[in-house]
Order: sequence, then C-alpha cells, then structure tokens
Amino acid sequence: MKHAVASLRFSLSEDTPYYQQLIEQIQQGIASGQLSVNDKLPSSRALALSLGVSRSTTSRAYEQLIAEGILVSEQKRGVFVAATINSIAAQSVKATSPIELDKMTNEEKTVEQAWLAFDSGADVSVFPSKEWAASMRRSWLKPDWKVLNGDYESGFPALKEAIRDYLYQVRGLQCNSEQVFLTAGNRDALLQLQHVFVNVAKKAKWWVEDPTYLPIIETLSQQGNVGLLPMDDDGTRLQPADDSSFSPNNVAVLTPGRQYPLGITMSSPRRQEWIQRLQDSSSSWWLVEDDYDNEFVYQGRSNVPLMQTASLHGAAKERLFFIGSFSKVLFRGLRLGFIIAPLKHVKQLARSQKLLGSSVSLPIQPAVADFMIQGSFGRHMNRMRRYYRLKRDALLALLEACLVPWFVWQRPSGGMHILLELAPCWFEEPHGLVEPIDEDSVKGLKQPLWDKVIATRMKEQGFLLSTLSNYFARKPSRQGFVLGFSSTPEDVMRVLVQALAEVCREICPKR
Repeated sequence: MKHAVASLRFSLSEDTPYYQQLIEQIQQGIASGQLSVNDKLPSSRALALSLGVSRSTTSRAYEQLIAEGILVSEQKRGVFVAATINSIAAQSVKATSPIELDKMTNEEKTVEQAWLAFDSGADVSVFPSKEWAASMRRSWLKPDWKVLNGDYESGFPALKEAIRDYLYQVRGLQCNSEQVFLTAGNRDALLQLQHVFVNVAKKAKWWVEDPTYLPIIETLSQQGNVGLLPMDDDGTRLQPADDSSFSPNNVAVLTPGRQYPLGITMSSPRRQEWIQRLQDSSSSWWLVEDDYDNEFVYQGRSNVPLMQTASLHGAAKERLFFIGSFSKVLFRGLRLGFIIAPLKHVKQLARSQKLLGSSVSLPIQPAVADFMIQGSFGRHMNRMRRYYRLKRDALLALLEACLVPWFVWQRPSGGMHILLELAPCWFEEPHGLVEPIDEDSVKGLKQPLWDKVIATRMKEQGFLLSTLSNYFARKPSRQGFVLGFSSTPEDVMRVLVQALAEVCREICPKR
C-alpha cells in the first residue's frame, strides 16, 4: 500500500503553528478527495523527517485527528484515514474576522455571534453516531413493555445498574442500583430533592456557593429563601455555627470536585470540616454533592466524592445526596441525569418521584444503558479525555502568546474550561478609557468592573465572553472570563483570543 503523502503535498509557513497546518491540510485533502478512506499516512517520524520538523509536531497533529475520528491508528500497521469521517465539515469551517462581521446584516451577525464564543459543552462533532445508532437499534428490537407503559418511575433498571458500576469504576463510589434515580438533569434533581426535604426537614433553608451557576439559585428560590456560601482557596467555606442566618434545618449544594466557575478543588481539611458538620448531632445539615465537571481529568486521578468519604463516617452518609448528569459528556439535548440517594431516604425519594411524575424521557434510557454496557461509553470517554486535553493545551498556548500582560490563569488538571482572571495592573491606575462607564458597573465599587467593560467592547465586534463577575450573586470579589474550550474549534479560539488582546491593548495601552 502506498502512503497517502504521495497524493498530498504538505507545505509549511510561519503564519500558524506547524501542527495546526498539518491538521488543516489533512482535512482539506480528505474533503477534496486527494485522501480516501483507508489511505495510509506516513509514520509521524517519517513525516517529521520529510518536513524538517520535530516528531512531537507531527505526533500532535495525528493525535488530534485520531481523537476526532478523522484518522485511525492500528497497532503495528500505521495510521489510516478513518472509515467514518464525521467532523470534516465542522472542523473545516473558518472563523469570521471582525472586518467580515462589520459587513453582515444584523440577523447574520446574531447567528455569527452565537458561534464566536467559548463553549464548555460536549463537542458533538466527534460524537460516535454509528455506535449510538447501533445501541438505539439493539435496545428497541424487542422493547420492554414496561418502558412502553412508562412503568419504571425511578428509571430503567439496566441503566441504573450501569450507572452504579460506572460510578464505582471511575469515581470509587459504592452504592446499589436501588439508590439510583434518573432525572432530567441537575436542575430537575434539585427540584425533586426540594420536594423530598419538605418531609425530611421541614422549612429547610438551602445554601449555594458564591460564585455559582446562577440558574441554580433561581431554581431553588422558587420554593423559598436561598443562602450564599463564600469561597476561598480551600473550597466552600462553612459559616460560623452560631450564624443567625442559619435555619434549624440546612441543605448545602456543593461542587467539591471542581467548583464552577472558579475551578477550585476542595482541600482535604475543608472536606473533613463538612463531614464533621454532618456528624454533629447538635446541627441539622444535609449536603447535595454536584459531581460537575469531574469526568475529564488530564493529570492525576479524580477526587474521591464526598459521598464516598462520608460512607466511612457512620451517620454522615445518611445526610449526603450525590447528583450527576450525562449532558456534559454526551450531548446537551440528552437531558439525562441521576441522583444517588442515601439508603435511609430511598423510599422518600421514590414516593416523591411518583407524586411529581418523572420528567426524564424513559424511551431513551434503554439506548443509554446499551451504550454503556457495550463499552461504547467508556471508549468515547477515553477518546474525549485525550481530545479535550489537546484543546486545553491549544488554548493555553494562545493565552501565553497573546494575553500575558493583562491576565493570569492556571493550567487546569481537568474540566472543560479555563478561568482567565484580570491581572493586578487593571486595578493600579487609570487606563485611558474616555467614554463613561455604565452606572451598574460602578455602583458600590471604587473601580469599574473591567471584565464587563472588556466584554462590552468585544460584543460590539461580534464576540461573546462569559464574565466572571456575572457569576456572583453578591458583590463580585474577582473579575475575569470563563473560557470553555471543549466545544470551541481551535480557529475560533485563535480569533477570540487575538480580538481580546486587541481590546485590552486599546483600554490598557501602557501594558
């Protein structure tokens, strides 16, 4: 078999990173027909020698294309064009420049604005649609009549068992399938738990982290008052035990594995403080552990869930619920999540779910169960960890090249976003901003919210940024941007970061 390089001429320039040029040229070769299904590419070493670049450059290009399903690596045989190419169109779309945006109509610009933004959702362009279709087909060849009748109120039994096994293998969490309840996502889970706590702890006050994903506060506020728990470098802080704002019964919603949006992992001492609070007989506290953003770990191992730690501490395990979602790991439209309930509260949650009626789709659950049982889910997760790690590294390289004077950040060991915070220079002196600042931005503050100022400038050019200050329910104590990389194409990242650098240079020209 001849190498595909014979029909594709590679050429490298100094304009963009070499590995990115290789990726684009291979994609273009497939799209144009120069490369066909099952064509063999040269080894990373041979290609590096022929182009005069390092092997790490060609290896990185191949790794990303393999993770995206465009190429496939076969042991002892080599690298080939994949039989299923499902992302060429999506990956070959080029970002629109600010100049081109100026020429668009308002309707066109609105569509483009929605695309030119950082996105921390699942990248559906590399979803294994063939394996998913096979699972859907198998699960409905002989459908369970109880599924057709809607009789599984807490969820499809095979899926509950698959989730139990998955949580033990990946997160070390021990439970039985009776404790697993299927939901339509995290907000649906919180609404169900609120209903449960009407009986478990009457007039319970709910507490959430600040900053947080604000729709959580909106969801919980429908049933009463919601308190705010501050954050520090160790994670979510406990308020003093004698705090007059506490209720006789309190429920805290925590994200100890990786807090959103700050990305903080709760320290061991802080975890022990929360466990001790659950054990304290003089206080009535319950915890809801949201396992947000913990499936994708790129260095080290994922943290042991609080629920698993609490199981070693007697009574504490009966006061901790665990919730998770598949929307971040498969696709947003799935709307499928779960609650792991303490054994003591299984019957109460079952009664509550029966009374409220399940809002999660039952017909899709057999397909998800098959997808997990057949191993497709595990293989997909492994591919996506490698794929998202490459995307994270690409964004970090762009930040290092363009934004060092104005921002600070850390290399996240996991997750699907990077927190970009304003550097101290923004708060040291005026920056030559001549137009007036929105009154809402300066109300109660000695200085404007610079992340909102920057975001407004970016929006004028057709770029959308998620400001950190908007995640605070109280007065913001930190400013910056939440940059989702998992579902953002690298060419879009490049356009956004370069535009952000230009805006910062205009506002803060001395830096």
